[in-house]
Amino acid sequence: MDRRLGYDLYNAYPIYDWTTEDIWTAYARFKWPFNQMYELYYKAGVPLDRQRVASPFLSTAQETLKLYKAIDPNTWGRMLGRVNGVNFTGIYGGTRAMGWQNIKLPEGYTWKEYMYFLLDTLPEETRQSYLEKLRVSREFWKYKGGCLDLSTIRKLTDLGIKFYVQKKTNYKTDKLPVQMDYLDDIDIAEFKEIPTYKRMCICILKNDHVCKYMGFALTKKEKLRRDRVMQKYKNIIK
Repeated sequence: MDRRLGYDLYNAYPIYDWTTEDIWTAYARFKWPFNQMYELYYKAGVPLDRQRVASPFLSTAQETLKLYKAIDPNTWGRMLGRVNGVNFTGIYGGTRAMGWQNIKLPEGYTWKEYMYFLLDTLPEETRQSYLEKLRVSREFWKYKGGCLDLSTIRKLTDLGIKFYVQKKTNYKTDKLPVQMDYLDDIDIAEFKEIPTYKRMCICILKNDHVCKYMGFALTKKEKLRRDRVMQKYKNIIK
């Protein structure tokens, strides 16, 4: 409304188009009640667009697990007593030690060599699990092919990488299956779509046993094992 008529001039748009800042402006202006955890996040210096109230044990939460020590010390104390690795992750969760930020290749190694070095530091069962994921992934890319869009395929061509493009796919996508061998590393924006030993190194450093970073989901065997564990502890709590 025109200020000459005694009204303020506002920019109005639907609530589903609100930004994070719009939401908090509304809460402040109209004194709406809200979860006080966000107030603690704010005092701890967490930016508005990164404030989340979620499970602390999701892989994406590792970087901010240390915030529990300052924001909710009682819960932090219980986690220390009940969950192995909490303090380590609280200290190193947002660092290269856990695969966060840009990990650096040790001097004198290729990413493939570094991957096998990391695997040799793990318990045998865990090591074999990663090796099986790697075997499945390598065979998939070599014999079946992962779907990539034309712009990514052109980038691979420009880099002189050897691959074979199939003409069609059974998936509902405009992308085409590309058969190729594992690379050591690749410097393109689509890094997460290309099979490289660097990606496997990141999985190991993140303790990503399922290898979600490589595009894997839980296998039937892993799902059954998870369900048995959950049922076991559910019965103990009862």
